[in-house]
Amino acid sequence: MLDTNPNPAGLKAKNGQFLFANEAYRKLVNAPQDIEGLYDRDLPCDTAQFASIFAQQDRQSIQDNKTITTIDIHRYAHGYDAYTFQKRPVVINGESWGVMFNAANLKELVSLASFTEMMSPDKEAMSFTTIRKDGIQLTSSQEIVLFWLLRGRQTKQIAQLIHRTPKAVEKQIANLIIRFSPCGVTSRAILIDYARCNGWLSVIPEQLLRQPASVTINH
Repeated sequence: MLDTNPNPAGLKAKNGQFLFANEAYRKLVNAPQDIEGLYDRDLPCDTAQFASIFAQQDRQSIQDNKTITTIDIHRYAHGYDAYTFQKRPVVINGESWGVMFNAANLKELVSLASFTEMMSPDKEAMSFTTIRKDGIQLTSSQEIVLFWLLRGRQTKQIAQLIHRTPKAVEKQIANLIIRFSPCGVTSRAILIDYARCNGWLSVIPEQLLRQPASVTINH
């Protein structure tokens, strides 16, 4: 099944070794045909520098027995690009055995109505400019705070993720409530409910995509 999947996919043992990766994944990270037995750190791709983060995500998937979803921005074999990965625990006879993963290009997943891709002339850099919904214009700081709010992160967690103080995050949340007030938003809880129900989950902040990263977006 994984072999015929047109999207990058594969299987890892719980120690992080690749057991299988289909042609789409091997092509994505410039991996050899005989990938079995290799680790992320062994791959001839810039993703190798994130090997410890990938291992942590895999362990979390196995430990919590749930699917982990990530956004990965890296310089892949074909150039700088953004993918979303789903990592599912594999359990056999009640025992954790490893992780199955599959990926999709972020541009293909998110509706073109949600963002417009802007490529630099040399195609070496990539950014996304979101099309604001409901006629509401947000600053880049407000977009990234709303992105994490909608994914259940608390103030201190958001502060750590975006390298700001909790006080600065609270200020942005207050500003978001004001921005959305014409839509009936009067509190943090109402802001989250409104944004989730009106398409803001599909908005990917430009700030998130400015540098290589592997970010878990569920918890």
